[in-house]
Amino acid sequence: MLLTRISAHSTARNLAPEISDQLEAALAELGLGEPLPETVRHAFLHPQWRYRLVYRATTVILECAAARQHHAESGSIDLEGLARASRPACDDISRVHWMRGTIPFDRRHRVNAVRAHARRVVNRIQWAEGSLAADPAANLPAHARRWLTIADRYMECRIGALLDDVEWSVPRRV
Repeated sequence: MLLTRISAHSTARNLAPEISDQLEAALAELGLGEPLPETVRHAFLHPQWRYRLVYRATTVILECAAARQHHAESGSIDLEGLARASRPACDDISRVHWMRGTIPFDRRHRVNAVRAHARRVVNRIQWAEGSLAADPAANLPAHARRWLTIADRYMECRIGALLDDVEWSVPRRV
């Protein structure tokens, strides 16, 4: 637990409150001219270890913008930085049920449902990353929007509905 807090604080220190301006510029670069949600902006103004998923999602969005800019300039696509940023963010999605701290310990059935949803979200993200190389101009903005949706819903404590295009279901009983 201590290592998680230390790594989250170091991540938060790397992303200053001014990063929200860079994030809005990256969204504009990707053609997503929507304003940054206030819940996500709050995570930068009040850095805490439980907001680590938001910080990591931000780095993925910034890498999407950098990959699109590189693709526009050179015509080739380099997804190595995006994959490097996405791995720890997907790990944080897998731990979302305890990172946010909104589910009481005696509600095991709710934890199981959130964990099952988190696995489906990670599978959806990994599938989407596999399709990025096919058409980066069309797929990078959708991928960045997906990560922005995850960050916004995480900040709204909607950890059981991080993405809309992932069906929500009750986990199997063993």
